[in-house]
Amino acid sequence: MTDPETRTARAAGSSDATRWERVVLRRPSLVLPRLQALMRRRGDPAGARAALLGAFFILERWGRGAELQDELQVALTQLRSKKGSAAAGEAAEFCEALGRMHYQRGDYVEACNAWSQALDLADDDSRSACLARIGLAHLCFALGDWARGGRVLDQAELHYGPCLAHDPYMRAKIALNRAASLRATTGPQAALSTLQVAVASAVEAGHKDYQAEAIWQQARCARDSGGTAPAMQLAQQALDLAQRSGYRWLQAQAALLLSELTRDDVALGWAGQTLTLAEAIQSRALQAAAHGRLADLMQAHGELGPSWHHQQQRKRLESTLGQSRLPAQLEALARFDTHTGPEPVAVDVAADPGPGPDLGAATQGLRTLADVGRQMAELLNREHIRRDELLALATQITAEAERLGQSLAQP
Repeated sequence: MTDPETRTARAAGSSDATRWERVVLRRPSLVLPRLQALMRRRGDPAGARAALLGAFFILERWGRGAELQDELQVALTQLRSKKGSAAAGEAAEFCEALGRMHYQRGDYVEACNAWSQALDLADDDSRSACLARIGLAHLCFALGDWARGGRVLDQAELHYGPCLAHDPYMRAKIALNRAASLRATTGPQAALSTLQVAVASAVEAGHKDYQAEAIWQQARCARDSGGTAPAMQLAQQALDLAQRSGYRWLQAQAALLLSELTRDDVALGWAGQTLTLAEAIQSRALQAAAHGRLADLMQAHGELGPSWHHQQQRKRLESTLGQSRLPAQLEALARFDTHTGPEPVAVDVAADPGPGPDLGAATQGLRTLADVGRQMAELLNREHIRRDELLALATQITAEAERLGQSLAQP
């Protein structure tokens, strides 16, 4: 933990970052050449590194962040060779940026490594640590591990909490991810109030990208609730805003959603636009989704040859995402998931219980069932119930009950 003076200083630094981001977001085309000039100015290495991060922030939105990969890596290597907390904190910022770049491109294992390194280097309550935790939550969501992703997101908000009042950009980012988690685990209605927070925070930050992203999520909630017409209206609104701000990842996502909401040639047109944008920003995950949509549409039209081609492309791209190796990577990051279950209860039984049921095992089984029951009761008492956590506890109860039954059935 850090002292109150350090937290106050970080809050002030967060406000400075917010003002800087506002300028970059509102005038990216004007600011980028100046940042590029500062990157190459000699005599001020710290200023050059800050300009590099600013230039990456702009190019990332345009789907061109990979252009700066080598320079980001060189700066990180230089910082890792230095000693002191300041160098470590700055190195964490570069690790976090590299994690975002790898994630957008679909290099999930590399993103996992970069974000874990950021957490190893950064102070627990720093902005870069918060961003790294949000990134790790993304990876959990990509694997379908919504329970762990939600807990990692909880930790991001908990550790960075004292600074959030001064950082609307981060409030918007956390709210967007929280809404995505709620929509998947609890339902579309549960996400709507959080999306309102995301919109308000994005407006305060001057962040049109996140305004568009919140509207896109609202469109997905409307779609999930069966409201095709409002979903189409919101998706088009998100697309228009994303186009004006140059946020090509969201342009592709909105086009994909519009393809899912329309039919025939119109749907094909949107899916084709998604694929074009996904290829331009080198997002393999989005390319795979676009190929999958095109495969379904071609099959519906009776065009089995093109459908087979798109299906094969989808499978090829998904195989490159490294998802099969990610579970082990995420398990290695369990130290960042501070949720822990009940401690096992020691049972003092004789080494040789003799004939009859294993009463020691039965007693342990009953205690385990009671502990899981208490966890389920706590979960049901929450304001937002995560369906995946509830199902996991129900599965655990069933398995434990079966083991208990087998133990008691022994002669």
